[in-house]
Amino acid sequence: MLVVMSLEEIKSDIFMIDNNKVTQSDVVAKKAIGRDDKSINYNNNYFYKRPVQYREDLVLKRLLEEHENEKEKDPEYQKFSDELNNFFKEKQKENLRDLKEKLIDGKREHMIDIAIDAKERVTKKIHKFSLYKSAQDIYSYLLINIRTSFKHTIENRIKSGKFEIYEIDDLVKNEIIEPFFYNIQGSSLDIDMNELYGLLYLLTGNCHVEWD
Repeated sequence: MLVVMSLEEIKSDIFMIDNNKVTQSDVVAKKAIGRDDKSINYNNNYFYKRPVQYREDLVLKRLLEEHENEKEKDPEYQKFSDELNNFFKEKQKENLRDLKEKLIDGKREHMIDIAIDAKERVTKKIHKFSLYKSAQDIYSYLLINIRTSFKHTIENRIKSGKFEIYEIDDLVKNEIIEPFFYNIQGSSLDIDMNELYGLLYLLTGNCHVEWD
């Protein structure tokens, strides 16, 4: 049977349909439409991570430029700087421990193999580039500042005993490794993150920093 609706009835039905639509404006940040009183609260900023901006290291930048210039001239430089050589000597201390023992005492047994490998690799590379005074200056600068950052930012937190191992590892990465890597990228020395960790383990093995 054909049902004939008046114009007023048609307008009324359209009005009801429009009112039942869920539009973007109905969705608010704190409640999801269609849930009961136990609706999940949403925070639009929860998954937002502020981009990290590292400070440009002008001293390191200058040293890198000097190395590139010196490399082009290809000088026969054969003197190994005393400052850099100091990092390859073990500090005179009682109860000397090697890198393996220090990592064990610092509850980092799982890092022993990769740490020893990284330390050996960076040691060979430093000696490979020892013909360049500029390269020695770069590695000396990195070692000095990695040691200083570790001493002032990491070591006191380790000794406090209030931080988990993963928290210390995150601090090392965020406060030391990544900032230096940001500034060292693009150099013909091709220093990567593993090499920066190798410098840290070189300092560890020769008693310049401690993990316990």
